[in-house]
Amino acid sequence: MSAEEIEDIFLDLTQKFGFQRDSMRNMYDFLMQLLDSRASRMTPNQALLTVHADYIGGQHANYRKWYFAAQLNLDDAVGQSNNPGLQRLKSVKGGVKTGGAKSLDSALNRWRSAMNNMSHYDRIRQLALYLLCWGEAGNVRFVPECLCFIFKCADDYYRSPECQNRVEPVREGLYLENIIKPLYRFMRDQGYEVVDGKFVRREKDHAQIIGYDDINQLFWYPEGIARIVLSDNTRLVDAAPAQRFMKLMKVDCNRVFFKTYFEKRSI
Repeated sequence: MSAEEIEDIFLDLTQKFGFQRDSMRNMYDFLMQLLDSRASRMTPNQALLTVHADYIGGQHANYRKWYFAAQLNLDDAVGQSNNPGLQRLKSVKGGVKTGGAKSLDSALNRWRSAMNNMSHYDRIRQLALYLLCWGEAGNVRFVPECLCFIFKCADDYYRSPECQNRVEPVREGLYLENIIKPLYRFMRDQGYEVVDGKFVRREKDHAQIIGYDDINQLFWYPEGIARIVLSDNTRLVDAAPAQRFMKLMKVDCNRVFFKTYFEKRSI
């Protein structure tokens, strides 16, 4: 693919998700330099394959590890018609052995097949979307599995007819305002409070603060993801995967996250 075609992908994603133009430009330059660096030691096709494997599709990619740990493979295999959230929890809590299309082996085979058959366009698109989500994530970068979940929701939404049929570009800054800022405010308010118009650190022990580790832990298990509720009291997992990204702005963080690490610090 040419540099112009790659840039067009970044522009298209920016218009569909409301990323900031300056951030988009930074991430585009970063990916191009990364591909150029790899291409100096191998063919351009191998450069793209290895970069995509490092970030998303490869055996050691953090996204792939998270995807199977959180059992999102079952979510994708069951589909909307069978209520993915409920079906996944039933199989986990009830100890039901999942066979056939939902077994781990077949899921891994489907994953490898999908990665091997993926077009260069889709590899670039996934890399671009991941980098754009990461580029504006701020403190959410310290909860990488949460960022994986955001990317998964965004990727599902992009491939939906609703997104592809959208004609008008969304407002610039929408991703930062609606997806990242609520999470940042929750993290900030755990450690700081406003006193006389200024943010002051709360006099709380670490064991009393919901921190990065606690937030990240929620996204490692299907039971944790199933806890994500919206302001209308519905669960996010009960929506079709392609509909979840646009519902993230309605997540009630105060009801979702809870303390999991109760260690005390003496210093």
